[in-house]
Amino acid sequence: MATRARLFIPREKLGPHVVLDGAEHHYLVHVLRLRPGALVTLLDGQGMAAESQVAQVGEQTIELTVSQMAPVESLRARLVLLVGLLKGDKQDFVIQKATELGVSRIVPVACERSVPQLAKERAEQKRRRWIEIARHAAQQCRRAEVPELALPMTFAEALADAEGQKLLLFEGSAPPLGQVLLPLSAGGAGGLAVSMLIGPEGGLAPGEVTAAQAAGFAAVSLGPLILRAETAVVATLAVVGYHLHLQGAPLAESR
Repeated sequence: MATRARLFIPREKLGPHVVLDGAEHHYLVHVLRLRPGALVTLLDGQGMAAESQVAQVGEQTIELTVSQMAPVESLRARLVLLVGLLKGDKQDFVIQKATELGVSRIVPVACERSVPQLAKERAEQKRRRWIEIARHAAQQCRRAEVPELALPMTFAEALADAEGQKLLLFEGSAPPLGQVLLPLSAGGAGGLAVSMLIGPEGGLAPGEVTAAQAAGFAAVSLGPLILRAETAVVATLAVVGYHLHLQGAPLAESR
């Protein structure tokens, strides 16, 4: 059975009759090669889904008729990733993989050892790019929602932004991550939140570790090996996702 096409579009475009052009037209017509009668699930990335059917395909536009609109059940476990700003395309990689692994909110953090230090204008430009990366990753992995992408924060702002159980990925001696995670019952179905703080290349400075622990972050370990920052992100989210999956808190849409 063929998989139904899915596409994220801006919320203001959702309605009984949808007309798409530009990149959206190119994707549906030239990449997926959809023709009249094809079914498409349209999502706004903020909790609404629309079941639609291609009505007409033109050279510049594609028209769809929406038969049903409904809210999509949100992910029950809210994961917040606080990650030090990384060099080059490593930040892009982290955002892509974090989206695939069910993160709800991604906060780039300007740490003491972060090489990139983004001015406001450049930070906003980067954020727009990161949102596009997250949107494409969510579409590929069949998530119904696109994670929130915050503008880069200072370390103090990031600590204040954390919610739920707070975990600090630590390179030194610390309990294993899997043993420290609270059981689902601690947050309750629909109320569980986990915030994970991971430093940039070179790790967090000693003062940052102290500040994080003072803010309620528990130091946890992924093992004796020193991982690259982007590897630590993927490994951490895989462990947390597996732990929550075993307890019945889905991190991705099952349908």
